[in-house]
Amino acid sequence: MKNPFANLPPVVLGPLWMITAGLGYTLASACTRELSSEYSTVQLAFLRALVALFFIGPMLMRNGLGVMKTTVFPIHLFRSVLTYSAMLTWFYAVSVIPVSDYTALLYIQPIFTILLAVLILGEKAGPKTWLAVAAAFVGALIILRPGFQEISLGMLAAIATGFLFAGVNTAVKFLSRTDSSAVIVAYVNILILILSLIPAYFYWKDPVIGDVPAILGIGVFALLGQYAITRSVAVADARVVQPFDFSRLITAAIVGWIAFGEVSDIYTWAGALVIFSASYYVIVFERKGGH
Repeated sequence: MKNPFANLPPVVLGPLWMITAGLGYTLASACTRELSSEYSTVQLAFLRALVALFFIGPMLMRNGLGVMKTTVFPIHLFRSVLTYSAMLTWFYAVSVIPVSDYTALLYIQPIFTILLAVLILGEKAGPKTWLAVAAAFVGALIILRPGFQEISLGMLAAIATGFLFAGVNTAVKFLSRTDSSAVIVAYVNILILILSLIPAYFYWKDPVIGDVPAILGIGVFALLGQYAITRSVAVADARVVQPFDFSRLITAAIVGWIAFGEVSDIYTWAGALVIFSASYYVIVFERKGGH
């Protein structure tokens, strides 16, 4: 059967993958929230990787272990540690704050990517870039509203998730130069399964039949998001796909309302718009080589 998307140009295919990634991650967050009162975050992380490998396994068996050959294994390992850490903060955040609040705060991720490039890689940033960075943090403050509401540990976990995923995306962009998306996704799930095995053992609770659909959902939807974001950044430039990531907030608001009766307030939307706009400005400006 011919792939109907095979001939789509990158400027169309990249955004489609980004929208798909947002949908996948939002549904995975909803499943996590549903299970969070019964299972620990470390067990959910383990189960998520286990379910993902169930779907990845046939690909490995069909193509043989030779397909996993890579010259950048340390980068795969580093990416997996970051992803596992991000999963723990992600799962905790969505278990204690509304899904839309978590999603809105996660939009600060590109700003963290720029900061990491400046502080660690020594890249240059001028006044306009720093102004956009400051605007993004103002957007975060609009959502957090310190002094008007208590800044919860869940909100801080959401911000930490953005920081960790900034490192993840940087690593993925590097890995996509040499390895396929399927190999990148396979490595991260295999390594996360290993990393989470011992912690999950100490906090294990036998799953009940009624929770199986949600457990499968965490793995399937997160795998979908993981693969889609990998494809998105691989086939198109960040400045092309980034605007379409805002669809994630719309999806999160709808899912949160339907599944949990959550209603996003004006501060969440306003803050998300400020953060997103600043992030997009930085991405476009950096791609043009300016400061």
